[in-house]
Amino acid sequence: RDFVAKGKLSPEQAAKSFDELNVPMDQRVDHRTEAAKELDAAGFAPAAKPKEYSIHHGHEMTPELKQFDTAARTWLHGAAFPRELGNSLVTAIGRVAQQTARFTPDQLTTYGQTEYAKLQKTYGETLGEKLQAANRMIHAMEERQPGIKALLQSRGIGDNAIVASMLIGQAELYWKRWGK
Repeated sequence: RDFVAKGKLSPEQAAKSFDELNVPMDQRVDHRTEAAKELDAAGFAPAAKPKEYSIHHGHEMTPELKQFDTAARTWLHGAAFPRELGNSLVTAIGRVAQQTARFTPDQLTTYGQTEYAKLQKTYGETLGEKLQAANRMIHAMEERQPGIKALLQSRGIGDNAIVASMLIGQAELYWKRWGK
């Protein structure tokens, strides 16, 4: 705690160290913003550890799949997704990947246009601003653990209106939590 108080460790580094050492929560320093405390109290607390997200692959765990699993959990945790919302996002991504697996490039283009129209109908004039906030969050996730941008750009995953809406919603919480 002293290292955090003196600025020798960031709150994120301290949290990771505390997690690795299994330090009880009551012995940790609480560096959350007031907004973060409010979000947590309202039921939007992120999973305590990346391993708390449920990711079912349905395949034998190959080294590549294990690497993806670790990356996905890191992305969800880094963006402070509540466990249930993170699990829902993973499920939605899986469904989109299955749905678009055999799409041709032209079909993917049409799919993206159709999904974007749904987003425009839902968010109206605020869509551009909301997508910018989501993109900033995704960029922050990418800096911590590369690969999220490639995933979202593949097979229409990031074009899907449900996936995009979940990311938009989480971006609002993310930026409120971190005071930006």
